[in-house]
Amino acid sequence: MNDVLKWIAKFSLQGILWVFLLSIRVDGQTIFQAAHGTLVQNALVQTVDEELGALWSKVSETAKLTFSKSRDADDKSL
Repeated sequence: MNDVLKWIAKFSLQGILWVFLLSIRVDGQTIFQAAHGTLVQNALVQTVDEELGALWSKVSETAKLTFSKSRDADDKSL
């Protein structure tokens, strides 16, 4: 039980530290806003996101068709 409390305290303190560090303002915006603009809102991430979305759509449609055909085949065999 003592280890769990130590882990919770450590995790909480790390979270608080990150909130304070990422809230520091530089040139009128927080470090978090600057990092988000650089690391998340860029063409590479947007392209990867779109491609993964299209891939997921294809995979889910293929799975639906496969399982539908599998069920039809099972129903016919009964």
